[in-house]
Amino acid sequence: MYDRRLNGKTLSFGHAGILYKKSFVMYDRQTESLWVHVTGKAEVGPLKGQQLQFMPSTVTTWAQWKAAHPQSLVLPGYRRGGFMGTYTGVRRIRPFGLAVFSNFKAKLYPFRQLKRQQVVNDTFRETELTVAFLEDTHTAMAWNRRLNGQLLTFGWDSELSQKGTPVLKDKETGSLWSPVTGTALSGQLKGQQLDPLQHYPILADRFHAFYPKGEVFK
Repeated sequence: MYDRRLNGKTLSFGHAGILYKKSFVMYDRQTESLWVHVTGKAEVGPLKGQQLQFMPSTVTTWAQWKAAHPQSLVLPGYRRGGFMGTYTGVRRIRPFGLAVFSNFKAKLYPFRQLKRQQVVNDTFRETELTVAFLEDTHTAMAWNRRLNGQLLTFGWDSELSQKGTPVLKDKETGSLWSPVTGTALSGQLKGQQLDPLQHYPILADRFHAFYPKGEVFK
């Protein structure tokens, strides 16, 4: 997801109908520049080299999202025709991971690794971060784990997680946190908010295609 405002102007986008490294390409209707959706960067046209700003986003289930954000607005669906037909979903499971960005560099946290270690406390490019993975929905989020100068170390709260409510707990204060919103639900830090990092789920082969020098968590 990107902010479509650039240099004081608001752009509108469409699908260019072509692929680049097996990923779709967008065009903006104002200048007809071509943009790669994986990177948010213009590769062809008057805006070549310009970069759209990432916006935090999460891929999850509607039930999980609604529970975390009960006052959310919902974009209404609509039917449309067109040459692209109807998308019916992937036919087989492919290796995904969470791409996390810091200081213009990328690191991949493969879901197969996150399945084994569902909460990761890591440091990448001088950014101290936590990645949380909800296996049942394949939802992954990345948060800056330094809050008001204090470095926090996270893990699942075993008691609540065993009851079916995945909640993070920091070792330093014992506060409980929502892994979806990054908000402290109870404890000494109740009401505090972790800063989200730029991140999104991506196919592992697409990550390596666009970020060949990117790090991979092991």
